[in-house]
Amino acid sequence: MFEQFSIQEVSRQIKAGEKPIEEITKHIPCHLHINSLEDFSVIETDPKLLEYFGIDMEELNREGFAYLQRTVHPQDLTNAVNVNLDYLNNQDSMTHVSFFQRVTFPSHKEMLYYTRGKVLDDKRILNLSVPVHDLELFNQSITDIYENVNFIKDNLERFNLLTQKEIEVCKYLCGGGSLQDVADALGVSVHTVKNHKINIYRKMNVHSFFRFYDFAVKFKIHK
Repeated sequence: MFEQFSIQEVSRQIKAGEKPIEEITKHIPCHLHINSLEDFSVIETDPKLLEYFGIDMEELNREGFAYLQRTVHPQDLTNAVNVNLDYLNNQDSMTHVSFFQRVTFPSHKEMLYYTRGKVLDDKRILNLSVPVHDLELFNQSITDIYENVNFIKDNLERFNLLTQKEIEVCKYLCGGGSLQDVADALGVSVHTVKNHKINIYRKMNVHSFFRFYDFAVKFKIHK
């Protein structure tokens, strides 16, 4: 189980041949895909993403960049290409690249992804795409996400440190109840909830309830 991961660690594992993409994506809530540095077409991806697109790897390779043009929002695709080119020209000062992109699946459902990429070698770049939310549910909240883009980008790795149990505790803590209230709701001891809270604050790097609540709200993990 991956309780801690980053684009740096995932790229290291792939380059070292420790784990294939499909194995890594069993343990992390994202899609991994390797793109060509020549035209940014997808040359390898995890099975989950192929299933979403209803396409096999052979067809995706044959389609090349044209497939991205059909599925990624034009404005977002242009931005992704531009920020990737800037990253490739400034690798000495940039450890990775990141951007948002709206993707339309064959079912006509559009989803927003936050993608972080890192060069693997002189021909390939690894991308880790996290689904931000279903756009059908956004309405007013889509504006909030774009306004908080810098915070999300800067703190995504901290958010990814949280376990599912800690996220559940976050939701109850955001309600303002006491540790006893949270313990009763989850059926655990106060001591357990206190330890969860300590670990959550440490991973978020916050030292007050106000900072904790602000973090939880921006990542939509509050009730």
